[in-house]
Amino acid sequence: MPQPNKKIKVTVIGDAHVELHQSLRRFVWLGHHLNESPPDYLVWIGDFLTLESLSAWDKDKRLLMEGRRYQQEIQAGVVALNATEIFQSKHKWKTIFLEGNHENRLTRYIEKNAELENALGVRKDLGIDARGYKWIPYKSYWELQGVHFTHVPFGKMREITGKDICSKAEAVTTTSVVFGHTHELHTSCVHKHGMKHLQQILNVGCFFEQNSDYIQGKMTNYWKGIVELDIYDFGRFDIKTISMGNLERVYGKKKVSI
Repeated sequence: MPQPNKKIKVTVIGDAHVELHQSLRRFVWLGHHLNESPPDYLVWIGDFLTLESLSAWDKDKRLLMEGRRYQQEIQAGVVALNATEIFQSKHKWKTIFLEGNHENRLTRYIEKNAELENALGVRKDLGIDARGYKWIPYKSYWELQGVHFTHVPFGKMREITGKDICSKAEAVTTTSVVFGHTHELHTSCVHKHGMKHLQQILNVGCFFEQNSDYIQGKMTNYWKGIVELDIYDFGRFDIKTISMGNLERVYGKKKVSI
């Protein structure tokens, strides 16, 4: 791990929601960006896959479920990860892969279909361990120099939701926290009595181009892109945002075979 007095650069990728029949060109752009601006750590914040084939919401909607296949969704995820790794051997950043609620769909599915236990698994099927990534289970936190990363913080019963999401994260955590889930970009700071420094909260947006069918016609405040952090002290970080449009303008003409 880098020394505490050295800035640690972390590139955070919000919910990517890889789905079938979806362009994966954004992962090519990401691969080139990581080559030109390599981090110490790359963090996938969760919901890398959508796993439409396991949707509890659509399971009784035969028309919507038609053609959805778990293995094909996994293969799309493999292709996407391969594109981002094209220059990893050159720079050797460390990758952290957080499980989101959409990856957790498979866990919930196997709980109802126990005969599939050990036969399927997002961690195994994406090759997370073989790639050298660190896997962080859903609802868990990964900590780096006092900054805690999770897919989404939880309250007493369920994940935090709704307006003022950073204030809700402040209420259920005591450390600086970076999370995804909402697809929106928010940040806030609070200095509570007894704390040595600010508690920073960051909600990192998302990393997909096309919106899923279920949100058509609904208002969204999605921010699409990636976020870079410079952790310069314990629990403290600077933030740089890079929009999806910026990635396309800079890397849209570059090619990687995927």
